[in-house]
Amino acid sequence: MMLNWPPLQMVRMRAMLAFLIAASMSPIAIHTQDPLKTLPNNYRSVFDNSAITVIRAHYGPHEKIPVHDHAAVSTVFVYLNDSSPVRIDHDGDKAFSVVRPPTVTGSFRVVAGMAERHSIENLGDKSSDFLRIELKQVSFPSGEAFRGSAPQNVQQSLDAIEFKDAGVQIERIVCAAVPNCSIKPTQAPSLLVAFTPVSVVANKEQQKEVIEAGAVHWLPSSQAATVIPNIGVPAHLLRIILPMDTVSR
Repeated sequence: MMLNWPPLQMVRMRAMLAFLIAASMSPIAIHTQDPLKTLPNNYRSVFDNSAITVIRAHYGPHEKIPVHDHAAVSTVFVYLNDSSPVRIDHDGDKAFSVVRPPTVTGSFRVVAGMAERHSIENLGDKSSDFLRIELKQVSFPSGEAFRGSAPQNVQQSLDAIEFKDAGVQIERIVCAAVPNCSIKPTQAPSLLVAFTPVSVVANKEQQKEVIEAGAVHWLPSSQAATVIPNIGVPAHLLRIILPMDTVSR
């Protein structure tokens, strides 16, 4: 008895179809969802160089943000407002949910690099606004995140290091009841994050730049500067000082 084998072309087509089905079910085949491209109303890049990327994030009241991905880089989250709680639903083989408590203006969180794929839901009536500062050349030790609290009083001047690890320092600067405050130069580059509108004068070029609340300013290595508060409003900033060998622009 002769067997009626399918033509060679049919065999190849069936094999290709089986491969495509298997590949589509593989985790490797899942396309990453870059929020800067897919969610421009929620995430936008405000500064980028070879050392860092600064992303401004916004979740409106009761807004639901669909699944997206974040790269596995060490990150500093800087919170720009008093927000509502936010639920984060992590996707993947071991899916889980966490609720981020309400944030306070001026607080921050430092985390080691971890790839994330999640969706977001703002659970309250207040928006959530923060900066996601991704450190491209820094690796924090894995473990518990560091949380920096906002100062209870910004009516008194302050200059203090609140975090130090892996060559990174985070300094809080409050300039109150004085015409201006000096930012001392360091051998490493740094990023200023403003919580209040301020003016920054680069001492070398004597160029004055007005920085709005929530904006950032890059200080190259060995660059001193002067911070000038708005009239009647103390200047409040974080300064993220990077390792000395960080390449700056």
